Amino acid sequence: MKKTLTTLAIFGLVVLFAQTASNLTEFKENIATQKAEAKDELKPYRFDGSKVTYFNFKTYKQTKEVEIYLFNNTDYRFSFNGKSLPNDITIQIYDKDKTQANRVLLTEFNGIQGKNKVIESSALNEAYKSKKSNATRLKRVFVDYVIPATPGAENKKPTMKERGAIILVMGYKN
Repeated sequence: MKKTLTTLAIFGLVVLFAQTASNLTEFKENIATQKAEAKDELKPYRFDGSKVTYFNFKTYKQTKEVEIYLFNNTDYRFSFNGKSLPNDITIQIYDKDKTQANRVLLTEFNGIQGKNKVIESSALNEAYKSKKSNATRLKRVFVDYVIPATPGAENKKPTMKERGAIILVMGYKN
C-alpha cells in the first residue's frame, strides 16, 4: 500500500512538472510569434531591435522601465504587442527616467491586452515640444509599464495565469 501511494505521488509530480514545462514552452513560443507580428507593424521602417519585458502580476502595483535611445534626428516607430498579457497594463512614455521629479509624460495608453499599438518618435517629439518650452528634440525616451495590483495573485510562486510579457519592437525610417 505504501509503495503504491509513493508511486502515485511521484507519478503525479512528474505529470505536474511536465505540464508546467509545456505551458512555459508554449508561452515562449507565443512570444516569438508575437515579436514577428510586432515587427510587421514597423513597415516601411527598418527593424532596429526589440525588447521583451517579462513580469508576474502580484498583489501590489509594479512599474518596469525601458530606456530607448533616439539617434541623429532619425524618425523611429515603436510597436508594442500585448498579446501575452493575461490582464491589461498601462504604458507611459516619458522624457526622463523614473528617478527624475521633473520628467514630462509624453503619452500614455491603456487597452494593450491582446492588441498591437504603434507610435512614432515624431509624435513624441511634438508632445515634448508642446509641453516643455525651448525644447528641441528627444535624445531618449523611457517607457514605463505600469502593472496593476492583482487581488489573489500568488506573489511567491506565480501561476502561468499570472505571468505576462510585453514586446517592444523598434524601427527607424530610412
